[in-house]
Order: sequence, then C-alpha cells, then structure tokens
Amino acid sequence: MKSKEENAHLIRTMWEAYHSDYFECCLKSFPNYYEFFTGGGVIDDFSFSLLGDVKGMRLLDTCCAGDAVQAFSWHNLGAKVTACDISPAAIDIARNNAEKMGLDVDFRVADAQTLAPIPDNSQDVVFATYICWYEDLRLACRNWHRVLKPGGRLLYRGVHPVAAVLGEEGGKLMVEEEYFDRKPDYYQFDATPAGRKYGVNVDKPTVNFRHTLADIINAICDAGFTLERVVETKAEREGFPQLSMLPHEMAVIAKAF
Repeated sequence: MKSKEENAHLIRTMWEAYHSDYFECCLKSFPNYYEFFTGGGVIDDFSFSLLGDVKGMRLLDTCCAGDAVQAFSWHNLGAKVTACDISPAAIDIARNNAEKMGLDVDFRVADAQTLAPIPDNSQDVVFATYICWYEDLRLACRNWHRVLKPGGRLLYRGVHPVAAVLGEEGGKLMVEEEYFDRKPDYYQFDATPAGRKYGVNVDKPTVNFRHTLADIINAICDAGFTLERVVETKAEREGFPQLSMLPHEMAVIAKAF
C-alpha cells in the first residue's frame, strides 16, 4: 500500500494529464456551454434546491474541475463562489472560462481534504463532492467545518455508497465490490464517461477510496456538524428496472457550530 503522499501524487498527476482532453470532451457534450452560463444557466442537479436561497452567501465548491459547471451554477444562483481543485491545469481552464464569460468566481488550487488556502470561518456554505478521491474523509470534514462560519452549512452530494458497488452483467444486477472493503482501489484511469464517449484514454495509474454511508455520516457528525437532512435519489436507467428499486445519489445537509 502506498503512502498518503504517494496516493495524492497519483491522483494529481492523472487529473493533470487528463484535463485538456477532459474539457474538450465536455464542450462536445455541452456545445452551448459558454452561452448557457453567460445567460445565467444552472445545470440540472437535484442538490441545488436543498439549501434554499443562496444569494449573497460565500460558497466554497471543494472540487470544481476545469468545466466548473457546479461553481458557475452556484454563481448564477447568486452565491459569491470560491472554487477549488487539486489540479493546477483544471484551475487554469476554469479561470480562463470564467474570464471569457465574465463570471466572478475565485478559483484556487487546493486539496479538498485540507483546503490550505481557504481561511478559517470564511464561508457560509461548503459544497462538497467526489469523495472517491478522498483518502482521509475525516480530515476533509474537519476542514470543511474549519472554513465555515458558525452556523454555516455543509452540502455534501455524491453517488450513494450502495450504488458505487453495483454493476450490470447480461442484464442482471451484480454486486461488483465488497461494500465494507475500504482498501484503496489502484487501477489504470482511462477517462470520465464523456472522455470514453469520444475515445480518450490517458492510461494513467490512480487510486479511489470507498466510504460507506456510515463512514460519511459519522465523519460529518464527528467533525462538529449537526445533521439537518439526508436525501436519497432513485436510480433511473431505461431497460434496467432493477435499478429503480435502489438508491443512486445522496445528499447531506449539516450545520456547523
């Protein structure tokens, strides 16, 4: 097993190598990207309604990627957005896009687990996602709490841990991973779904980390948050009705004290 530093290096190196291809594929899949966000668009994401009105609030997006579609959506909902990514290449692309569209988002290179450049007690909302890249979820939760003002709120949104271990084979639902297996998953990263659609394969080694539902809830509570609400969505996939019986995504809303 590799050290935390070695794992972080794997993730950063892979994400850096992929990012120019990643954003080009995003544009192919979302050809009106610039017009959409310049015109005040907000992507279709169930989590945006969970906090209510965010106008004027300082909101931190912990993992924005180069397309920054969630960060730009929060901006268009009226929040004062700071957005982070571990990859300098991702931040350069996102910052250039913001300047091109005239959107006022503050982009920072930062590991979502430590948020080193983000001051204490500086945010009204932390929007956290993509915890498959987090080796130390408890450290991340403590730092999400650190950067929030007293009474600030955390919104975590991600793939439901049950859905993360499921797959399909021959039209049948399969359990592909042991739900409680928390060993790091080392593999060769090819691309995100958009990249695969357009034939991209960066073929870089990387690592993912699995967290159970209990891991997520306990890490949030142990960091000093009080839970307000947990939301689960149904999976929907045409021709595969078994999935509609199971969860697909989830969100947690919690308050910092």
